Amino acid sequence: MRKVQAAFIFFVLIIMSLPILRFNFSGTVSEKENRALVKVPSLRKNDKLNTDFFSDCSAYFNDRFGGREKLISLNKRVSYNVLGAAAFNDKAIRGKKGWLYYTGVMVQGRATKLSDFYKTNLLSKEQLSTFAENVRRTAQWCESNGIKVIFLICPNKHSVYPEYYPFQPRPEGQTRSEQLCSVFEELNLPYIFPLKDIIEKKSAFDFPLYWETDTHWNPVGANIAFERIFQIMRDYFPNTNFPKIKYDTVITYGEKEGDLLPILGLEHGHSTRPSLVPSGCKKEDFYTFLHYDFMTSVHTKGTDPSLPRAIIFHDSFFGALEPFVSPIFSEVQYKFKQFSEDEKSFILEYKPDVIIFEAIEWLADTICG
Repeated sequence: MRKVQAAFIFFVLIIMSLPILRFNFSGTVSEKENRALVKVPSLRKNDKLNTDFFSDCSAYFNDRFGGREKLISLNKRVSYNVLGAAAFNDKAIRGKKGWLYYTGVMVQGRATKLSDFYKTNLLSKEQLSTFAENVRRTAQWCESNGIKVIFLICPNKHSVYPEYYPFQPRPEGQTRSEQLCSVFEELNLPYIFPLKDIIEKKSAFDFPLYWETDTHWNPVGANIAFERIFQIMRDYFPNTNFPKIKYDTVITYGEKEGDLLPILGLEHGHSTRPSLVPSGCKKEDFYTFLHYDFMTSVHTKGTDPSLPRAIIFHDSFFGALEPFVSPIFSEVQYKFKQFSEDEKSFILEYKPDVIIFEAIEWLADTICG
């Protein structure tokens, strides 16, 4: 009997130690959840004692313990397939006709995508003033160093396809992105928010411009935004001979693709997957990769050295734009982060002609941190 008890205790201790033995110390992002992992907590924050240190430690452990993603996935599968729970959680939800939407979580006090849909995440006058000052200061610094700027806000999926959202209707009134666009207009800065363009053109296609089972736009949707980027670049550099690439549309279908399937613990979900393929050429005719790690940085080298150089600060939405943007530059450094003051030394060393600042709509106030 004692041997059985000892074996049981030993087994329990092994199970309890696995989260520590397999602790994720080195990871920086969760690819399945499409977000950054909680960083190591610090005893000091903003040059003061961090009063949230112990709660930060708890969040750090909860985000990184060994086997976390597998346990979460198992829980979702049991909840949905065995217990019959609805297909939603604090990060995603299933809408009409099999469309999935990212709803987000509270990140450093920031509102969720759900609150963006309901337009309850509007910025205060003070917050708008801070945003305007950050943008103005950044743009002036770039101008003083001979660097042109483009600000790009990528529309939320629920802004383009609210008709498939499970909650209807979306309230009338101003959105957070419209608040931010008004700041760019007041500062007379070049910005792109292609929501109207995409909505106007989506009826011209017999397939969607965003993945049904993913957070992001597909290449055809992204290409609509690229046309706006391309126009600004031609205005900036009117004497430059930019390549003009024609594309063929290829449609495939999938059942297991999309970042929202694992978030909801689902195995299958129909997804229309259009792609744009260069007609009569290949992308290597225009650029190659010097480095490729999408979740940290990408470095491309163009075949035409006379084209401008660029740095692009971005989030995951720019991934679909990269094949269109890279050919119009002689070299591009893609930085998978938002701009901060710490980047200035790198920028001055790299000497870009253009910087593109991109952010998804619901977090666009972070575009110039």
